[in-house]
Amino acid sequence: MADEDLPDDAFSTLVQSGKNALTFTEMQAFVKDIETRPMERLINDLPGLLALHDAKYQLVMMVLRKKTRPDDAERPALLERLTDLAQNAEDPAVQSRARAFLEKPAS
Repeated sequence: MADEDLPDDAFSTLVQSGKNALTFTEMQAFVKDIETRPMERLINDLPGLLALHDAKYQLVMMVLRKKTRPDDAERPALLERLTDLAQNAEDPAVQSRARAFLEKPAS
């Protein structure tokens, strides 16, 4: 795939660190980065994060579940972006994962 065909977030440092995380320590740092990512940047990175391989995608989901608890201030913005991705993402896998996330309520 040519660089111009990649999604805008494909070169995000967060997405790249997720792709490159292999060890437990690297994955732990990746989770910490997701947790502390400024909301605007996290929202922009969501398509790339939802497209990561399964194990890393599960780490992303763990953090997003925490951030979308009913009492969390970040919940509305994240749910709005996930709804948009579920309907409009170019990548069918991203659409499917966003839908799946929205169908399972946060506990």
